[in-house]
Amino acid sequence: MDVFLTGGTGLVGSHTIQHLRAAGHTVRAIVRDAAGADLVQSLGGTAIGGHIEDESCWHAAEAADAIVHTAALVTQPQSWQTYQAVNVTGTKYAAQAAARSGARLVHLSSVSVYGRQPTTYRGVVEEHARWAPLANSDYYARSKRQAELALWSVTRANGVSALALRPCVIYGERDRVFLPHVIRAVRYGISPLIGHGNNVLAAVYAGNVATAIVAALEHPEVEGPCNITNDGAMTQREFFCTVAEAMGRSVRFVRIPLVAATALTVAYYLFRRLTRPGRCAGIPASAARFLATENPYTSKRAEQKLGWRPTTPPKEAVARAVRSLVSER
Repeated sequence: MDVFLTGGTGLVGSHTIQHLRAAGHTVRAIVRDAAGADLVQSLGGTAIGGHIEDESCWHAAEAADAIVHTAALVTQPQSWQTYQAVNVTGTKYAAQAAARSGARLVHLSSVSVYGRQPTTYRGVVEEHARWAPLANSDYYARSKRQAELALWSVTRANGVSALALRPCVIYGERDRVFLPHVIRAVRYGISPLIGHGNNVLAAVYAGNVATAIVAALEHPEVEGPCNITNDGAMTQREFFCTVAEAMGRSVRFVRIPLVAATALTVAYYLFRRLTRPGRCAGIPASAARFLATENPYTSKRAEQKLGWRPTTPPKEAVARAVRSLVSER
């Protein structure tokens, strides 16, 4: 299968190239610069220069058997207009390219489309979950929700076979958002525990998300949304301990009440908004709640319809990712 892929230099996209190549598929990936081209080629893909918000670069996708769209802005300090251009318009172009070529389309969405749910909300499934209101300043969640709406508008009107995978927080090798902050804290010999620390994290390994993408290509009859949010139960405490073990460090846990942690993240978020007006303020104030509460999502639809099973258990995944990130420094 010839796969046209976006986001090949990103966390999930780079893992997806590796898994697609291992499965015998060819991969052509859009890159923005020479460094991106070098990474894609080192992973076994073919690099194509371009920007996903530029409609002309999508002409190269029209000969593909499948389109895998993983590119997105996540926490970059950019304006709302830039988030719209990349996350929303880029997704609309992916859907239009699939409509022109008849290619299978797999879009990497996010559980953020559901909204930042209250801590008591449980059992978030694709078909029945309500979509909570989003703050205007939550550029990532707003743009991902609009991207999905654009996706379904185009694909349903044109009969495109499309699937949107909705992962939760993703970590892994080449992580630039989550794990580097944890590693930095562990280097100083401390590890914060938000609340009691025995909650199962809503986190998933990038390599396991990539296997879900491969499974989605192998099951073109499955359409609509699928959560990819459960690849093994790892508590907040176990996660930090595994990071420390992989680094050969001992850490002292510092327990922080959820109320205090939330106040700190809100203050930081407001500070970033004041110092970078009109731009994304990074990780939203719900970050503390993510660390302190149980994983509210289920991946049952992906398991039942795609036959998806995580190939890398969480302890091995965390250790592998940490060793890779530490070796890069």
